[in-house]
Amino acid sequence: MGNVMAILDVIQENILGCQSVAFDEHAIRRMYERNVTLDEVLDVLRNPTQTGLPAHPNRFRDRKHSSPQNWVDVVFEHDPTQIVVFTVLRK
Repeated sequence: MGNVMAILDVIQENILGCQSVAFDEHAIRRMYERNVTLDEVLDVLRNPTQTGLPAHPNRFRDRKHSSPQNWVDVVFEHDPTQIVVFTVLRK
């Protein structure tokens, strides 16, 4: 991870074989700005309708559609023990 990041929150959740999900400062800010809840982020990670969307190297971008025109994307890194969420998008 080349960028300096500030992890603001870590929750204990078993998702994608990891034991925790961490949220960096940027992700928390974007969740607030875009009115995306923690439960929505976890739902995208657990039950994406699309995976493999374009993202920076070593990052993943998963999407969950709530309707054909509405979705939430989560951009994250995934190591053996923890998922780190970097940003969320809503359309």
